[in-house]
Amino acid sequence: MRRTLVCLVIGLVGLVAHLNATDSRIIALGRHDNFFMDDYSIFRNPANISIYPNLLIGSGGYFAQEDDPEELQNTANPALKRVNRDPVSPYAGGIISYSFNQSTESGSQYPMFSIGAVFNRYDRFMDYLLQDTEEFAEAFREDSALILPTPVGKFDVLAGWALKNGSMFGVGAYLAFQKESYGTLPKEIESSLFRLNLGANIPVAQAIDFEASLGVGGMNLIGVDTSGGTQQIKTLADIGESDFILNADLRLFSALASINGEFVPHFGLTYIDITQYDMFEAEFGLGATINIDKGFGWAGLDIIYLQEDNDGIGGRISFGLERNLLWDWFLLRAGVSKKLMFVETADGDGKWIENAEADASDDDFLGIGIGFNVENRLKIDCVIAEDVFYTFTNLISAPQHHLLTRFSISYSF
Repeated sequence: MRRTLVCLVIGLVGLVAHLNATDSRIIALGRHDNFFMDDYSIFRNPANISIYPNLLIGSGGYFAQEDDPEELQNTANPALKRVNRDPVSPYAGGIISYSFNQSTESGSQYPMFSIGAVFNRYDRFMDYLLQDTEEFAEAFREDSALILPTPVGKFDVLAGWALKNGSMFGVGAYLAFQKESYGTLPKEIESSLFRLNLGANIPVAQAIDFEASLGVGGMNLIGVDTSGGTQQIKTLADIGESDFILNADLRLFSALASINGEFVPHFGLTYIDITQYDMFEAEFGLGATINIDKGFGWAGLDIIYLQEDNDGIGGRISFGLERNLLWDWFLLRAGVSKKLMFVETADGDGKWIENAEADASDDDFLGIGIGFNVENRLKIDCVIAEDVFYTFTNLISAPQHHLLTRFSISYSF
């Protein structure tokens, strides 16, 4: 009986920690969420919308500043070399749930049905449709003569069902699309991405939950080749004809009284088959979460195998910590992620590569953030610019960029 009570307490504490969540929190806490749960995980596994019933979520996007090519030679005022591109990829949406167990005596809201919709979220597979990304097909990445339409829409729809015993199942779909005429060409140009994701989150034993998701998708690309002063359709076979995407994710959350947290093994894979580009990536990792006084921490190690233009193998070690500071409603977060990969080179040899140290990207080494939690309902999470402690933005140095680089918000009603 005592053991059961301890496990129940751990599970409830863990649930409270899970409710503190947005994509900004993930970035600040170590760049990825392989080993802990948050509301952004509904896009990893749609079954998890049952964990976050009646929730509004959104993001103001993130900052993006670039050198203005017309002002690169302007040495009199360095600030003019940079131009704002804000905001980039804001999104908003929500989840509505209906409980079929309205009795307050039972203490459980299951069985329950949930539906959700999120608009304008940038899915990571969009990178394979846009020419200015590193993931775009190698054969066309630098082809300035190729014209492709930019997809619009970008929306998620989700549905989930939670059984009385706590088992959760869900389905999610993502769609971005564009089709338009170009000049006098007889065929329309097109760019589209569709993904379907199925998920489950099942209690397999006392204080142990198994989470699994499987996603499939496809892309279409039809563009215009304007090289040589002519305009010709770049066929689907040249760019991408009904390309195939497969991704899978498995996690096991096992509560451990000895660490007042959870032990979390993780396995994930991604397979992409594009006419000009194939990629297979597999990750296996072990991690743990821990609930501390007025805070939460996690750590994990991933082994990564990548088969792309050249094969690579390596690993990533990550950890993060958040804690209430001064007031219960104010949180400070920090996290790091170090990734090392040994990849083959074109000459048959190899070299080591790593993630950036401090380029302000979402994949660099360090993340710092703050959070505001009002009565565990309204949560605002922000990522702090990494150089703010050296520049104090515009106070004691040349004009800088931002105090915050990303913020997200959620409200439980």
